[in-house]
Amino acid sequence: MGLVTAAIPFFLLAVLIELALDRWRGWGLYRLNDAIGSLSAGILSRILGLVRVGILMLIYIPLYQWMLPTYQDLGIAWSMDNPWHLLLAVIAYDFCYYWKHRISHEINIFWAEHLVHHQSEDYNLTTALRQSSDLVPLGWIFYLPLLLIGMPPELLITAGAIDLIYQFWVHTQKFPKVRWMEWLLVTPSNHRVHHAQNKVYVDRNYGGVLIVWDRLFGTYQEELEQEPCIYGVRKPLNTFDPLAANLQHFKRMWLDAVYTKSWKEKLTLWFRATGYRPADAEAAMPVPSCDLVHFRRFDPEIASGLRWYALAQHLIYSGATLALLWYGKHLTWGTATLMVLMLVVGLVVNGRILDGEVRSRSWELARLSSLVVSLPLMPSALWAPVTGYSILSMTVWCLLVFSGKNDTVNSVRN
Repeated sequence: MGLVTAAIPFFLLAVLIELALDRWRGWGLYRLNDAIGSLSAGILSRILGLVRVGILMLIYIPLYQWMLPTYQDLGIAWSMDNPWHLLLAVIAYDFCYYWKHRISHEINIFWAEHLVHHQSEDYNLTTALRQSSDLVPLGWIFYLPLLLIGMPPELLITAGAIDLIYQFWVHTQKFPKVRWMEWLLVTPSNHRVHHAQNKVYVDRNYGGVLIVWDRLFGTYQEELEQEPCIYGVRKPLNTFDPLAANLQHFKRMWLDAVYTKSWKEKLTLWFRATGYRPADAEAAMPVPSCDLVHFRRFDPEIASGLRWYALAQHLIYSGATLALLWYGKHLTWGTATLMVLMLVVGLVVNGRILDGEVRSRSWELARLSSLVVSLPLMPSALWAPVTGYSILSMTVWCLLVFSGKNDTVNSVRN
């Protein structure tokens, strides 16, 4: 079991504690739909990792083994048991992470992957779990320089997990600014800046653990009392569907590439500065930025019964995900893929329910029916619980949307 997977229960406990404090103190940091949207993106990221090979290790391990005689000749010998080696590994990894993170904000195709983490218009601990699914994995490139210092693959994986786990706690609004920490470490204050879309804050504070990289390379920005952070992205997502979240910028670039008449633009727009669009495509398909002066978060109004239903479904998906992460290695690849596909469909439909998408009525029925039809493909131990879950969910869903009591799903989407 990896460090990140082992940390998931503690992440969820921390979220529950912050949520309880939010409700008790009346902070207003949490909205059900946005929190579920962020957590769903995190679930999607983790479960897709079960059915694909990690590109970084696929390339890094053979190169490391090829260079191993050279490391031995030079006397380079890292040890997982040496805490100083682990500290140096985290520092080296974080340096590479800084440049990966920075380029992810500066180049279109890299931003398409990283964008997911910034789409939430709230800022709380669920935002930390809102991770990209790496549908087009490119970030591994930035960690290959660690071969130059002979870092073993197992130490690289551990350092990366520590770097990611550290970043969880900085996604909160209620930890105050601590002056000495702001000079050395990534903190909630300077990371709030990173997630803000205010002009003064955009593209700043890229460090994962250490903020010193930003101070050294001129990308540091302090959180200003007179400039409250407005969270989200300038081209808002306007859906809680985690798959759509991962495809948002890819879809826009693809449409631009198809529409523009210039072959040069078709081939290069992917690698141009973030937000770059061919002039003819932008004129034909304008995508307005949100108005920060009159900023309104995407918050569709749906019946309370549907909100409770979506929450219950999300809790079931979360439990199924934890079970899959813990026991997935005992399943065949085909069975694991089927389980992942079912979860992906559930997350997508649940997001659309929260959007106020009227078509989600029939989509949810189709999803539940497909579960029953797929029973023969599942392990026999799941037949009874999946059948019971499907029948109960279908009954509740029909009562909610077809009984006439809540037969309108209001939405503020344009």
